[in-house]
Amino acid sequence: MVEALAPQAVTVAEMLLTTLRKKEENLRHLHAAFVQHPDASLFASFPGAGDFLAPALLVKFGEDRARFPRPMLLQTLAGTAPVTAKSGQRHTVFFRRACDHRFRYITQLWAHYFRSQSAWAETYFRSVFQRSGRRQHATRCLANRWLAIAWRCWQDGKPYDEAFHLQQRRQRRLPKVH
Repeated sequence: MVEALAPQAVTVAEMLLTTLRKKEENLRHLHAAFVQHPDASLFASFPGAGDFLAPALLVKFGEDRARFPRPMLLQTLAGTAPVTAKSGQRHTVFFRRACDHRFRYITQLWAHYFRSQSAWAETYFRSVFQRSGRRQHATRCLANRWLAIAWRCWQDGKPYDEAFHLQQRRQRRLPKVH
């Protein structure tokens, strides 16, 4: 019985090896195309994006900066922005289902990896998680925050700088002097 399965196992192993080699070749082509793009350094500067997520984000953002004149439009497309319904005294917030689901997956995966790269991201995630008790919700909130930051970098054509970001956050928290 085992001898009869041996040729099939060899065939399956050869098919898997061929598939893995093709995948590696495709990833090399993807990386080569990515590094040639004018915005490659910008997307490569995002912590946690890495060799796979940085090109994916570049594709989802695109090249037309006028397509997303406000970060909310990008966040809505990615499905990280909540849906708010108001009627009289009633105010309800829903999970956004209508979106680009691949973009949502990419941004939430990115937010997950970013947490290990940034203390402020981990702190923000934990504060949202403590309030909601749901990891997916906290990850989506972090992804939403990150998309706004990435949008600003993309609009300005400047790579992400965590020290600058933290300085901007501190300035926004200071009381305004008239």
